[in-house]
Amino acid sequence: MISDAFSVLIDQWRVIFGSLLLIALGQTLVSTALLYIFGKQLTSSEYFSLGMAGWLLPASFISMLWFFAGWKSSSPFNLILLISLLGISIFFRLRFKPDPAPDSKSTSLFLFLFFLISILLRLVFVSKVTLPSYFDSAQHYLLIKTILGNATGLITSLQTNYYHLGYHILAAFTASTFQVEITKTMLILGQMVLAVIPLSVFFLIKHETKSDLAGVFAVILAAYGWYMPAHAVDWGKYPALLSVGLFPFVLSLAYLVSQNKNTVSPQKRWILYLILAVAILISGILHSRSLVIIGITFAAWTIAAWQQKLPRLPQALLFTAVIIALALEILYIQRQDVLTLLFDPYIQKGLLVTALVLLLSIFAQRHYPQFTFASILAMELCMGSLFIPIKGLVPGYANLTLLDRPYVEMILFLPLAFLGGLGLAGVENSFQHMKVKTFVSLIACGLVLINAFATYNLSPWECCVIAGNDDVTAIDWMNTKLPAAARIGISATELKVLASDSFEGYVGGDAGIWITPLIGRVTVPVRYDTDFSQQAALDNLCQQGISHLYVGGLGQNFNDSQLNAQPAWYKMLLSMPEVKVYQVVGCR
Repeated sequence: MISDAFSVLIDQWRVIFGSLLLIALGQTLVSTALLYIFGKQLTSSEYFSLGMAGWLLPASFISMLWFFAGWKSSSPFNLILLISLLGISIFFRLRFKPDPAPDSKSTSLFLFLFFLISILLRLVFVSKVTLPSYFDSAQHYLLIKTILGNATGLITSLQTNYYHLGYHILAAFTASTFQVEITKTMLILGQMVLAVIPLSVFFLIKHETKSDLAGVFAVILAAYGWYMPAHAVDWGKYPALLSVGLFPFVLSLAYLVSQNKNTVSPQKRWILYLILAVAILISGILHSRSLVIIGITFAAWTIAAWQQKLPRLPQALLFTAVIIALALEILYIQRQDVLTLLFDPYIQKGLLVTALVLLLSIFAQRHYPQFTFASILAMELCMGSLFIPIKGLVPGYANLTLLDRPYVEMILFLPLAFLGGLGLAGVENSFQHMKVKTFVSLIACGLVLINAFATYNLSPWECCVIAGNDDVTAIDWMNTKLPAAARIGISATELKVLASDSFEGYVGGDAGIWITPLIGRVTVPVRYDTDFSQQAALDNLCQQGISHLYVGGLGQNFNDSQLNAQPAWYKMLLSMPEVKVYQVVGCR
């Protein structure tokens, strides 16, 4: 497994170096700016966590400047600019050197080593795939390719497809600057984001509880407690993943604003407001639904603050009502076929870790009631957003809701990680002896790591891998052998992820979805379960002007035995162990 990671490290060192450079630059700029504002109010480990949480802010901002400048910068200039900015930020930090609050150096060292180990583990995923997983990835590839090509093509694409461009601009900037393939950029950048995300939860737990061990436990939970958010790359949800990566920074910054509005100077306070506003804006550009999450979190925190000011009895009644409503909501969602997968990471396959978090939540509520109530309420509001329609706000999407099932599924790990960290700190507060506190914390961390070792899968899920080596070879063959005017029928399946269970269109069922992005040939979606032995199926192909059919090796592909049974209608042009290409010859 580790050998696979080192193999990727050697083969893809350019994009790995590029991603690490962007992370280092973003982390240094953000942590230095916050160090200037807060000085000794925060510790070195807190600054490290905040910097890692906010690295996407400078990285996205720089890539957008590059984009809106008109693609005039050459890759050597971009690289020199990034290295220079990193050097200047390091010089500024060393020259003025505002000291953070005293802190355990072992905690910062642990977080740094945890990050490095996570990178190696995450790179295992890259060694197992040929192209990024799922049909979404093909569309992301096409948009990145268009950004690197021409603005006219991008405008045309946006008129027919709505996507969140922040991710695509960052990926295009990375691919251009470090001269690497778009597919490799997508794969590596996604895994780097996954390695960083857990570190971003450390700050809030550490600062709220004053416990390094509680913060570390939250980091471990966020990284390997559940298979989310890592499974998001199996779905090709790269824009959503980046927005989730930046969300803890927005949350942490808002927390700092509320906690320190009277302890920093007006000038520094306005700088803090500006950083927060830009972070919210960038988060929305990365993925518009992140704005819904930010709004939900703000509402949950405001209600929690109000709840804490109530007398004891109304306070308890409101908390009980929220818990009952959450339980009923979970039961209702589990009865909806299209939504039942929402809890798969947390109940079906993550039950032991979730049960541990629920147990610890009792202590979290006792010692940190506002944060605990806000986390629980935020989860409830996120799930409730699955049923709130927003018709007509997004071009081409008539049946949208505030949040969809995949986004909620991938975000729930955050409040659960917060509850786990708060709960462990609550357990620590119940004991006076330091050795007992340390022992309890190590047991909790050990249980999560042992469960991860036994159940966590670093490889891509077979459900979502739709392209293999044979597919890439076949698509290259088609580029040279098929006529330019060919119209290729590709496998398609229905998409349903909304609470209404409504039909949202057809999406790619196998690697055929990559034909247009990779070689620019025209493709036409055809249901994967079409019976090609029937005259009606042939008539449909002829009416749509489909001249060829692509049968992929993975995913939901066409039944080639039906094609072979009608040699007068379909002529095999390419036969590989996993992939077939046919010409439609039965049309008159």
